[in-house]
Amino acid sequence: MGTLMTVVAAAIGGFFLLMAGMQLLVRWKARSQTGKAVPSLAGPLGKHVGRGRRALVYFHSPGCGACRPVTPRLKEMSRKSESVFVVDVSQETDTARALNVMATPSFVEIDSGKIVGFHIGMAPPELLARFAS
Repeated sequence: MGTLMTVVAAAIGGFFLLMAGMQLLVRWKARSQTGKAVPSLAGPLGKHVGRGRRALVYFHSPGCGACRPVTPRLKEMSRKSESVFVVDVSQETDTARALNVMATPSFVEIDSGKIVGFHIGMAPPELLARFAS
């Protein structure tokens, strides 16, 4: 019985280690995007960024529990500001792929055609304040 418990404990520990490693990988990939040029994007976002304007792009998904409380606020911000864009990754997968979004919620800050910030999870309040109208 002791050997079985050791195997189970090792399997559970390995699982949690794997999950933590995946979290670190996603965050590292997001940070590595900072300073990179924004690729060509379709639609209003692409036109806005193509003009060298700054933008805040919020990525969410319908099944994301962490997105639910913040999505209405960001949608309201996007109605008031031409610099805030709300992207549902289930509907706009090309945009999410182009900006290397691997998790939701994610916030990509763009200025002068470059990614200047990439935040996974809840956005820092100062980021939202910069784009609030």
